[in-house]
Amino acid sequence: MSKSTSFYRVEYQPVPALVRGTVLRPLTAFEFTEACELLLATASAQRCPWWLLDGRADANTARSTDLYEWLSGEFMPRVQRVLHRVPTLAFVARPEFWAELREQSFAPPTIVAGTFRAGWFTDEAAALAWLGSYRTGLPAPLARS
Repeated sequence: MSKSTSFYRVEYQPVPALVRGTVLRPLTAFEFTEACELLLATASAQRCPWWLLDGRADANTARSTDLYEWLSGEFMPRVQRVLHRVPTLAFVARPEFWAELREQSFAPPTIVAGTFRAGWFTDEAAALAWLGSYRTGLPAPLARS
């Protein structure tokens, strides 16, 4: 199952269950929120809490902090309510993207909150391994850039 726009692609793979989101070009704030809604629609239809989000094509770190606050304060709690599970998200981006977000205090190595878990990566294989550790119930390795 796949859904695409001109700026974002979402695919669902059933085994192992995974929602994969891929940025196709730098996103505006509106496109960022639209991509989030597309991810939620796909995850909800498949009841899938494991997401691999590839943002390597997105270089827009100049977004308003309000957008990141919306993501963690409003959107992710809604995802948890819709899925009835704590979603686990692995974000993959270029190292300089993470460096800029860290300067703004938005990208710690790992977040475990009551409504979601997130890890930040520069390598897809490491991100998939981290997600896999939550599927199996094994202790998760620390997210590393």
